[in-house]
Amino acid sequence: MYYIKRYWRIIFPIFFICLSWALSATEGSQSQADSSWWATFFGLSNAFTRKLAHIFLFGAIAYSITSFVKGLNPSIFPTHSQIIYPIVLTAVYAAIDEVHQITVAGRNGQVGDVFLDVIAGIGGVLVYIAIFCFWRRWRLRHLYKA
Repeated sequence: MYYIKRYWRIIFPIFFICLSWALSATEGSQSQADSSWWATFFGLSNAFTRKLAHIFLFGAIAYSITSFVKGLNPSIFPTHSQIIYPIVLTAVYAAIDEVHQITVAGRNGQVGDVFLDVIAGIGGVLVYIAIFCFWRRWRLRHLYKA
């Protein structure tokens, strides 16, 4: 039971990585049509919608990796390694994902997307830390209030 409690958080990074991989594996014309549909739905430009997808996916990947790493060592506040490892893992996966896109017909990999993914990963880690610290503070206040 202890191992299930400790390792259940690995499901979310795997889910977001598989989702990102599947979206990267779609052919160029199909990917363009999908992003055009979403751009029309939200009333945004196609290029902006594609960049938002990068930000959301890689932010979610970094957030979930941070949650997993933090669950392995439940210290009071996140340590430097619990912050650095998710960012590095997200950066490595971003580079692998862009190389994968080169092998898909009609797609190309861009170094700018890797930088955007790393920035989104840093944002995901910062969101996790902000939520974690807020939750910890709220819990401690209500725990010692009575």
